[in-house]
Amino acid sequence: MTTSRFDPQAELSDDVRSRFYIGGHWVLPNSKETASLVSPTTEKSFLSVPLADRRDVDDAVRAARKAFDTGPWPLMSAAERSDYLRRLSGAVASRMQLLSRLWTAEVGAPVWFADLFTPTATAMLEYYAELSLSFPFKEHRQTRGGHARVLRQPVGVTALIAPWNAQLPILAYKLSAALAAGCTVVVKAPPETPLDALVLAECAHEVDLPPGVLNVITADADRGAHLVANVAVDKVSFTGSTATGKVIAKTCADRLARVTLELGGKSAAIILEDAELEPTLASLSPYTMPFSGQICFAQTRILVPRNREQEIVEAYSAVIGGLNVGDPWDETTQIGPLANRRQFDRVLRYIDVGRSEGARLATGGKSCERFERGYFVEPTIFSGVTPDMTIAREEIFGPVVTVTAYDDVDHAIALANDSDFGLSGTVFTTDVERGYDVARQLKTGNVSVNGLEMSPNVPFGGFKQSGVGREGGPEGLSAFLEDQAIYLPSEAQPSKLA
Repeated sequence: MTTSRFDPQAELSDDVRSRFYIGGHWVLPNSKETASLVSPTTEKSFLSVPLADRRDVDDAVRAARKAFDTGPWPLMSAAERSDYLRRLSGAVASRMQLLSRLWTAEVGAPVWFADLFTPTATAMLEYYAELSLSFPFKEHRQTRGGHARVLRQPVGVTALIAPWNAQLPILAYKLSAALAAGCTVVVKAPPETPLDALVLAECAHEVDLPPGVLNVITADADRGAHLVANVAVDKVSFTGSTATGKVIAKTCADRLARVTLELGGKSAAIILEDAELEPTLASLSPYTMPFSGQICFAQTRILVPRNREQEIVEAYSAVIGGLNVGDPWDETTQIGPLANRRQFDRVLRYIDVGRSEGARLATGGKSCERFERGYFVEPTIFSGVTPDMTIAREEIFGPVVTVTAYDDVDHAIALANDSDFGLSGTVFTTDVERGYDVARQLKTGNVSVNGLEMSPNVPFGGFKQSGVGREGGPEGLSAFLEDQAIYLPSEAQPSKLA
């Protein structure tokens, strides 16, 4: 196995390695506390980064508050902010290779996966730059006494908290919409993957984004809680675990702060009776355990007709068993390591629970013993899984997929909906309209027929414990806006109120 090819000293600036970005400046942290970044392939530390204390958090919030209350950003026209977003997209594009490499270095995303999804960042920036030009930030309505002008105003200072597994793409969803809305932001980067957000700060500095509009700190959960509780923060946008999301929701509820939550998933893929097996598995397999299953929308529950269960389990096991597990820096690797020791131990515990509860192991089921080091777990499939089993109900966040048999379509829909989560889902069939009919009965935020797709102009988010609110599309922009109605007398001319 080759070792990590990432050299932080050569590829990252001193600012990114050792400072925070607050108020338009690179500043040294108040705290001496650091976090060690550990390669999931070698299990060795390759960089120590500073962690924020409460003073750093408060400094970042004050900078964002000042930029919103007295700065030009929220008062700019949509066209002016759109221009900044396009320039920011260009700066990000110039660092695309670096940002892709960071994903592999920090958490072991295979290079093919990182190269495929890193451009999400520029896609989101470009989408919201374009949407800004047509979005109805102002609207006139006739009233009984005259006219009303409905304004969609930026909500204010927003805290953006994205998870370690896909820091850049998820942060891009939030940041693009927040900036397009006219908000100022504080980004809390996670200790596991702090570098992506700091490189974005370099891009913002390069394009002269007004001071305080974007502030980036690296902080642990305790400092994150301090950020969420800050009364100067008007909105929190969080992506992460359901448990943490519930705590954030309670904190925001106490002071009626606005909040968007994109949380866990336990998504079901329904293979209908008429589905052709080969094209179905070719389309489904990449999304059952992408990035070793450490993606919220992974299709981790496969529901199959009972009379085809053995056929599908054998064919799917052959596909998964043939995946190349190895060094994420190798372009031929399809499954890399888990991100860290915590995930590694967690996934192996779930596999043990699956066995103890009576699920049948079709393939995988243990750590990859051929590697001397690294957090590698074999791609694992359990069959004979019933909906009451732990592995069918809880989000494992690893390369573990369950197969459950159903009796008819109504039973399949009931099984899919028998979950605390409702984030994603897929339906496979030769009859697309039938697939649509099944899809619309699923209690989940996103469903794809005969594949899986996400697009910048389509809302993403979940039902039930998978979250509150949506990101992406016009809905994602609306999440960072407040509606204000101004009533005007009849003598005021709507045409002159723009």
